[in-house]
Amino acid sequence: MAGWDLKCGLITKYDLDEEYIWSLFNYVFSDECRKRNTYKFGLIKAILDNVFSGKSKEQGIYYTYEQLFVKFAENYWNLVVKYHLCQMRKDGKSEYSKIEKIFQEATTENPLLSILEFASIEEGKRTSIIKLVVQECKKNVIGALYNDFDGTIYSFDLKESGLTLNPCVYEFILKYKYELEKINYYSWARMLEQINNDDVLIRVINKLELSTPRRDNLSVYREILRKEFEENTCFYCGKKLQKSIHVDHFIPWSFVKDDKIWNLVLSCAECNERKNSKIPVKNYLVKIENRNKKVQTINNVIVQSDFSGYSNDLLDRMWHYAKLSGMKEYIVDSN
Repeated sequence: MAGWDLKCGLITKYDLDEEYIWSLFNYVFSDECRKRNTYKFGLIKAILDNVFSGKSKEQGIYYTYEQLFVKFAENYWNLVVKYHLCQMRKDGKSEYSKIEKIFQEATTENPLLSILEFASIEEGKRTSIIKLVVQECKKNVIGALYNDFDGTIYSFDLKESGLTLNPCVYEFILKYKYELEKINYYSWARMLEQINNDDVLIRVINKLELSTPRRDNLSVYREILRKEFEENTCFYCGKKLQKSIHVDHFIPWSFVKDDKIWNLVLSCAECNERKNSKIPVKNYLVKIENRNKKVQTINNVIVQSDFSGYSNDLLDRMWHYAKLSGMKEYIVDSN
């Protein structure tokens, strides 16, 4: 049976070394791995974007199909609708992938959608698009990627609501997330260059990197930390926060690609601007971990949801892997 046609699959081997996992990823990124469209790159990106949102289970880390393909849909919406990048090889069977057709039908029905970011689409319409994307991807990419990884990346059953990532693969992704993102972008871009005209390929790597936009409005987190936790001083320099209160990603957003309250702190404008895409010096890990022990007790829907995949050593590991990925440390100015 072809991989794309699989309806379920168990993890065939749990004890994997890094060399073997790298060989599997490199195979999928290579031209040796059969790809009619870019779905496999899209699913890998969706897993990377969601890696910190999974729930620990005995067999591994669990992700719902919906949370994976919400990211998938958002990424593809920007690439297809905003940047007009075709995602399907012209093989005489179909000019467009089913995902592209779903978006084309939506924008034909309502042309105003073509100028909107995916997150700005009316909730009911966005939900219906996501539902169609989930159906298509469950049918054509979950089994295919599972098969390409020799059944080691995750277990799945299309009758269920999600998949379970192999713990070894999860730790590997945590450690090499930054590198995997770059290789995935490069491999995806190479395929896009093969199937698109030159006029839409300008800065194609940037378009891939920007396909998952940063959430601009973090005010809800600012209010939770201020009002419910009474956090009124800059996390870094300790100065009292006045009018300009910034919400900062402790581990930079460029590494995490997600907004979770356990990784968010309040800072003054000066510290936020100086820190930028750096990681705080290591002694701040103790401070944020102690803070998180208190924050996760808050009876708030957002807080409880964000902490569902959190573990006490997660930030410590993220800090270490971000450091290995080349991120510099932010040293607080004592003046």
